[in-house]
Amino acid sequence: MLKPLKDSRSYYKFGLSLRETNKYQINIIGFCSKKERDEKSIKFHPLFYKNRNSISRFAAGFRLLKLLIKIKPKILIVTTYELLPYALLGKFLLKYKVIYDIQENYSLNIKYNNGKYGIEKSFFAGIVKLIESSSRPFIDHFIFAEKCYPNEFHAIKNFTIFENKYQGPITQGSKPFKIEADAIQFLLCGTLAEVYGGIDAILWFENILKINPYARLKILGHAPLEGFRNKLRDLVRDKPYIHACIEDKPLDYTLILEAYKAADLILLPYHQIKSISPKIPSKLYECLALNKAFLFSPNTAWKSLAEKYGAGIEVDFQNPNDHQSVLQFIKSKVFYDKFTAQEALWETEKEKFLDLIDNHITST
Repeated sequence: MLKPLKDSRSYYKFGLSLRETNKYQINIIGFCSKKERDEKSIKFHPLFYKNRNSISRFAAGFRLLKLLIKIKPKILIVTTYELLPYALLGKFLLKYKVIYDIQENYSLNIKYNNGKYGIEKSFFAGIVKLIESSSRPFIDHFIFAEKCYPNEFHAIKNFTIFENKYQGPITQGSKPFKIEADAIQFLLCGTLAEVYGGIDAILWFENILKINPYARLKILGHAPLEGFRNKLRDLVRDKPYIHACIEDKPLDYTLILEAYKAADLILLPYHQIKSISPKIPSKLYECLALNKAFLFSPNTAWKSLAEKYGAGIEVDFQNPNDHQSVLQFIKSKVFYDKFTAQEALWETEKEKFLDLIDNHITST
């Protein structure tokens, strides 16, 4: 909810896993920029079509309640704190179970990721904490998307961890492999924000270009903050070696997967701050699942996964002086010379997720 109707987690992981059982009617509620057709056992319910920052966002909770009265669910999985009060009011009226899927530590994100400053940042972080803490006693179960969340949400005891592993078509290329061509295709994709290192990656790439003029960079993603979105667009304007699609709304996940196919190296230039460094980016799991080589900011846990499969190289994207040695290393390295990354696949989480839903359905 307040996620796209075909969100990579709600639809591709949770929704499609439930559909495989042929036991449930699945209703996915969210926003969309275009009408989605219903599928076998899955109905789509848009809360609104407009920009998520418009006045429609404030009416989303009441639309949710109206939908819930119509659908009469047995279980409601909520994916954002904004709709928790309305979800719990619906629970009081309709007696369904509520599962809160914590995909982000929202208050921590506001503190470190958001463009707000000072007292405004503290105010909004406090509002999120108030909503989540006051809702906690009425939530039947919690899902954590990250292994670090039990340490960040100490008061929550009834939880299960389902990481954001890859769910989608497997189109693995040959392995092991080397990247020897000069025309290296770099890809920066997904959500674009200051702390996700987009600008660092562009400046780093332009240094690579000085010694390898045949390299190319594709940027494909969603920049939710207007100021940063305009900053990125200005930075890449009139640069033929950068192909950029920087949108104000999340892109269809299938477009991201298509971009992976054409890329040689995926860039993960995240800043190492408290809201990011303890987590495993879903893009890292996507790279492992698709046998895509990647470059990542210095991080012990990410390095461990990269080295386990021979999948990636640690890079300081904020250091303008190491690009030559990195390029030499890229061309000398054999990628994916070790194991198949089965642990990166949603299949390792799916059965646990289905068991959780079954258990809550049978106890209603």
